[in-house]
Amino acid sequence: MSGRNDIIGDPGALTAALVKACTEFADEAKQKVTDGLVKIGQEAVQEVKELSPVYEGSNKNTPKGSYKRNWTYRIDKERGTFTVTVYVKGKNYRLTHLLEDGHVNRDGTTRSKAIPHVSIANDHAQLKADKLLEDVANGT
Repeated sequence: MSGRNDIIGDPGALTAALVKACTEFADEAKQKVTDGLVKIGQEAVQEVKELSPVYEGSNKNTPKGSYKRNWTYRIDKERGTFTVTVYVKGKNYRLTHLLEDGHVNRDGTTRSKAIPHVSIANDHAQLKADKLLEDVANGT
């Protein structure tokens, strides 16, 4: 009982206890968010790889499946903001918008079919991130 009276009676002890509890909660929440974002990034890369098209042409300068294999992610932390970026390594980054949105073919009159793969994975990752933040905010 005397320990409780010490905390209640001493504003400095109460402040220290509150600061300690808040710091522990913030550290735990930050760790949960970081771990969750790593998992979301890995799942998004896997999903994009599954949905990515594979080059079926005969150009020997473009290895079959190199676009699909080169997907990766990174997490940037800046001033309390976390950003997960899923991207293609190497020179294949130039293909992403052409494949995702379609493009005019060499003949100038026809368009290639769009192959949405990044937008689908992005939508799923966004839903997972929203759920992660909701769970962290609710303490689960």
